Amino acid sequence: MKEIFLNKEIGSNQKSFGLYFSLKKYFNLIGFETLIWITGLIYLALFSPVDQTHFTICPLANAGIDFCPGCGLGHSITQFFHGNFVQSFQTHPLGFFAVIIIIHRIYTLLKTNIINNKKAAA
Repeated sequence: MKEIFLNKEIGSNQKSFGLYFSLKKYFNLIGFETLIWITGLIYLALFSPVDQTHFTICPLANAGIDFCPGCGLGHSITQFFHGNFVQSFQTHPLGFFAVIIIIHRIYTLLKTNIINNKKAAA
C-alpha cells in the first residue's frame, strides 16, 4: 500500500502526494500549538452564545455543577466575539484579556515559526 502511494507514475496518487507535502509545508510553517489556538478561537467565535447544549469534556459540568471558571471563560469569549460585551464581562471578567493573550500567543508563535523556517531554508 505504501509503495502504491509513493509511486509517482500513478496519476491520482501523484496529486494526493503533492497535496500531502503542500499541507505538511503549511502545517510546519504554522505549528501544532498555533493551529490548536486558532481552531479554538474560531470554534468560540462560531459557537452560539445562547445555545448551552454543546458537548463538553468539563468534569464539573458533567457532574452537574453549574459554576466552572473554565466554562465561564469560554462562554465569555463567545459572548465577546458576538459583541455582547456586558454579558461577556458578567460571565467572566477575564474573557476580554484571555482573547488578547491568546491572539498575542498566536502572533508570537507565527512570528517564531516563520523566522525559524526562513533560517532553516537559508
